Amino acid sequence: MKNLFKESEFMLGVTKFKNLPEDMGDEILLAGRSNAGKSSALNALTENPKLARISKTPGRTTEINFFRVNETLKFVDLPGYGFAKSSFHKRKDWAPLLEEYFAKRQALKAVVIFMDIRHPLKDSDRDMIELCNKSDTAFIPVLTKSDKLSNNQKHKAISAVNRQMQGVEAIAVSSKDIVGFDKLSRAILEFTGAPISTSGM
Repeated sequence: MKNLFKESEFMLGVTKFKNLPEDMGDEILLAGRSNAGKSSALNALTENPKLARISKTPGRTTEINFFRVNETLKFVDLPGYGFAKSSFHKRKDWAPLLEEYFAKRQALKAVVIFMDIRHPLKDSDRDMIELCNKSDTAFIPVLTKSDKLSNNQKHKAISAVNRQMQGVEAIAVSSKDIVGFDKLSRAILEFTGAPISTSGM
């Protein structure tokens, strides 16, 4: 199957609500702890190893980055949270923007919450889930680094998360082995307004 996200490209990074691009089309927010492998997952999803910066120092990015998938869909990459001691000071710069984004952004359709399969549902992950629930925003829990566990361990981890998700099914992926991204792609597309075409990009 053709990768419908392969033509994704960086648009802009913002720190203020007034600088957001026009509120139109569909936007999928990408969230996760700084060490959850979110950037690697985005690169694997789009088959572009250079799309999102992968730093040896998690949490370095403090802007909210927009990536254009096509004329109707954008990925919105949130800064990583809950890792370094300085994360609070970084987060307070964009937390008000995030709250306003959830409250006012009509284009927001769903949030992909990336979590290390070995350490899921940390307090910061639960905070994001609560924000989604409060704003009536759908979310997709994604368990990264599934190659770090045996198949038996992986299934147990998925089941444990699913029991706490109230009917929302977690998806396990591995950026190293490129596993699970077809399922993640289908889950994302369910929240877009129409089938995606990359023609004319």
